[in-house]
Amino acid sequence: MTEIDELRKKIEVITIEMLSLLKTRTEIAQEIGKIKNQQGMSVSNESREDELRELVKKTCQEINFDSNTALKFLNFLLNESIKVKSSTSNTHLAIFLKAKELEQQGKKIYSLRSR
Repeated sequence: MTEIDELRKKIEVITIEMLSLLKTRTEIAQEIGKIKNQQGMSVSNESREDELRELVKKTCQEINFDSNTALKFLNFLLNESIKVKSSTSNTHLAIFLKAKELEQQGKKIYSLRSR
C-alpha cells in the first residue's frame, strides 16, 4: 500500500466515524424536537446556536483549526437539526389522521373549524 493509499484509508475511517456521530446527533435532535413539540416550544433556539458557535470558535483557537471551515460545518449541522426537529411536529394531516383513528375507536371528536 502506498502512502497515499494509507492516508486515503485513514480518511475513509474518519468519514465513517463522522457518519456514525452524525446519526447519533440526528437521533438526539429528533428527541429534542419531540420534547419541544410536546411543550409547544419553538424548534430553533438562537441563543443555544450562538453558544455553540462561540464554543466552536474557542475550540478552533485551541486546536489551531480554521474557524470559517468549522462554522460552515456547524451551520450545516444546525440546519439539519432544525429540519429534523421540524419533522417531528404534528402536521395538519397527522392531526386529522389521529382524529380519524380516535373517531373509529368510538371517541367523540370536536372540530374547531368555523362553520
